[in-house]
Amino acid sequence: MKKLAGYKEEIHSCSKCGLCQSVCPIYKITGNDCTVSRGLFIMLKGLIKGELKMSKKMNRYLDLCLKCGACTKFCPSGIDAVEIITAAKAEYFKKHPFEKVISFVQKRLIFGLGVNLMGMFTKNIKGKTFDKKVIYFGGCGGEVKGNKSVVTLLNACGIEVITPHFKCCGIPLYVRGDIDSYLSYKESFIKIIEKYDIKDIVTTCASCEKTIKGYNIEGLNVKNIFEYIKENELKLSLKKPVKVTFHKPCNIDNFQDIKWILNNTNNLEYVEMENFDSCCGLNGISKLNEYGIMYKIFKNKHNNIVKTGTKTVLTSCIGCEIALNLFSAGKYRVFDFTDFIAASTK
Repeated sequence: MKKLAGYKEEIHSCSKCGLCQSVCPIYKITGNDCTVSRGLFIMLKGLIKGELKMSKKMNRYLDLCLKCGACTKFCPSGIDAVEIITAAKAEYFKKHPFEKVISFVQKRLIFGLGVNLMGMFTKNIKGKTFDKKVIYFGGCGGEVKGNKSVVTLLNACGIEVITPHFKCCGIPLYVRGDIDSYLSYKESFIKIIEKYDIKDIVTTCASCEKTIKGYNIEGLNVKNIFEYIKENELKLSLKKPVKVTFHKPCNIDNFQDIKWILNNTNNLEYVEMENFDSCCGLNGISKLNEYGIMYKIFKNKHNNIVKTGTKTVLTSCIGCEIALNLFSAGKYRVFDFTDFIAASTK
């Protein structure tokens, strides 16, 4: 990632058309132009030109961004707003010790000690051997849950699963602006895969998938498990009829594969919720000082789930799973799609 000044041309190319306003979850609630990429670019342009300083107030607007990428997908100029906002966060991170404290807590206590302690109770299975082999990157969720679901489903596709011990993909630190820590996780990943003559990486988490693809490692083929299931047209059948809805994580780009599984699994009735692909608000969980804004995002998602009449919500991102469960209020239960399918099939 470049330094903020290196994005001068991208920021300048923003036409200020305002289309980002129609898809930004934060702008829809606040109506504040400073919370959407168009307004942020105006501030960052002033920062680059030396007309503004990186203040706590500006950082607040950078932090309000959920990093969902909706504005990037909708931008007629194709500007990667998340990357630019993250570059600005990196500038702030370098100069403010408190940001480093938060990053340390994330890195050492949550994604380090916390995940390792929960992983002590997890048992991985070896599975069957096949000519086709893939490396499973489970991320934080995989370290806690184990590899049983992935091995079960991919073995059914005639694929052997290799499960090394990986660290976090680094995305929580990347969006905070702690680029050095993110790069250290990337280096750790590279050292591990270099031990194997395997170029196919499988994930079950949308955020992990996007992050590893963003490593831009030559020759590496990164897919989520749904692509393998669809490619092999693995026909699944649940033990008993279940009605479900699905929350699409922001970082999933191949929902068509997921929908194929939802529509072709016996005993599974899929009900599409309103705004099924809108952000769950995960990044808002840590923003306690902005809880009033974030609660409205969580509430909207909660209400859309309840309207479907289902008691089971499936998703494919550990962060989305946690966020949706936290605000379920006992109305429904949220499961990782891979875990649910593997545990419920005959």
